[in-house]
This record gives sequence, C-alpha cells and structure tokens, in this order.
Amino acid sequence: MILEFILFLCIGAAAGLLAGMFGIGGGALIVPALIFTLNHFTVNSVWTNHIAIATSLATIIGTSLSSSWMHNKNHNIEWSILKRMVLGCIIGTIGGSYITPLIPGVWLKWIFVIFMIYVGSQFVFKTRQVAHNHATKVVKLNTSIYIAMGGVIGLFAALVGVGGGVLVVPFLKKCGIGMRKAIGTSAAFTLPVAIAGTIGYIISGWHVMPLPKYCVGFVYVPAVLAIMLASIPMAKVGVLIAQRISVDKLIKLFGMFLLVLALKLMIS
Repeated sequence: MILEFILFLCIGAAAGLLAGMFGIGGGALIVPALIFTLNHFTVNSVWTNHIAIATSLATIIGTSLSSSWMHNKNHNIEWSILKRMVLGCIIGTIGGSYITPLIPGVWLKWIFVIFMIYVGSQFVFKTRQVAHNHATKVVKLNTSIYIAMGGVIGLFAALVGVGGGVLVVPFLKKCGIGMRKAIGTSAAFTLPVAIAGTIGYIISGWHVMPLPKYCVGFVYVPAVLAIMLASIPMAKVGVLIAQRISVDKLIKLFGMFLLVLALKLMIS
C-alpha cells in the first residue's frame, strides 16, 4: 500500500509539471501509468481501463484549477475564446463518457497519432515560423466553430482520459493566439472537460459490477487523492518554468512532447 501511494505521488508530480508547462491535463501520462499500477497492486478487473480513464479525468480537476489560477494570474487566458468553447466541450465530454465502448479504440488511436506527429514535427522543425505565425493578427472565427471544436475536443478527451490540451494548443496557435496564451487557455479548458467527464464516468459506472473497493462509479478515489496531492503544487512549478523560458524553446518542447506521446501510442 505504501509503495502504491508513492507511485501515485510520482505520477501526480510528473503530470502536474507537464500540465503547468504545456496547458494539458496530464492524462496522457496518468492513464497508462494508472493501468500499470492498478493491475500490479490493487485493481485486477475487466474494467481497469475504464477506471484508469475516469480516475485520470478526476485528477485533472485539481491540476487544472492549480495551473489555470497561475496562468490567469499572469494574464495568459483568452477568456472570450474559452467561454465559446466550453459549451461544446461539456456536451462532447459527457457524450464521450457514454459511448466509449462503441468506438474501436484502434481507429481513434491512429488518427490521434498521425495528428500528433504532424503538429509535433511542425512545432519542432519550424519553431520560429510557428512562433511568429499570425503574431499580429488573431483569426476571428464564428462562435459556432468554437463550440463545434470544443465539442470534438471534449469528445476525444473523454474517450481517452486526457484534458484535451494536446488538441487545444495547436488549434489556438492556428487561430493566431500566442503560445503562452494558448497554453494558459488550454489549461483552463481542461477544467470543464475533467468535471463533465468525471460526472459522466461516475454515472455510467454507478451500477457496474463488480468494481473494486473505494470506487465511486469508475473513479478510484485513493488514486485521485494521492495524485492530486502531488499534481496541484507541481502544476504551479510547471507554470513558473513556462514563464521563464523563451517562446521558441517552449514551442519546441511542446512539439517534442507530442512526438514522444505519439511514439508511446504507436508501440503500446
């Protein structure tokens, strides 16, 4: 039990750092780490993957609150855009938590992998061009487009247990938003994703049997508490790091993160 708790803390610390630096929820790290830890120590169930995804989304609530507060303090959240994306995000996330069993995971995985390789390579190899693309002109889109994009990202986030930041940041960059504001807005976006997804997974797993002890729906409470204990303070550290390094370097690091994540998905 002690070793399990320590592993949850390590998972939370790493996820919180990534969340603060890149405006993501940390689910890309949390989900596979939870699947390994739960299978090895506590939970050996046919529902392990669902539990890992639901638990990841629940932990993102605390991480997102921490990093969003710091990004907002630094005036790095585009509230006008965020408000328009949130409605679609909530609908997509709740819907995704219900239809997970109906969509072949391999389809979703490879679409995501191809997208991340493309965007990650653009960020790594064309850093300066990406950094200054639309630097003086923000592309204004119709409100319905922001709502639709929020819905698509929310749906995907719920299906794989992430906060959606790996999709939000590239989208906002394409709209001409600066990298730091794209990361800050993305961090805030992950909060409604996490809340809606957690509620959806609690409801959809409420009558599922058998589930391990200490599960509320599909959410495994001990892991949530331990991971958040480390992720919340480390998210603040990640934001401070993001504020201190150059935009070019931040873009390149984000691109490298996407490529590593794509590689991990390809071999998993």
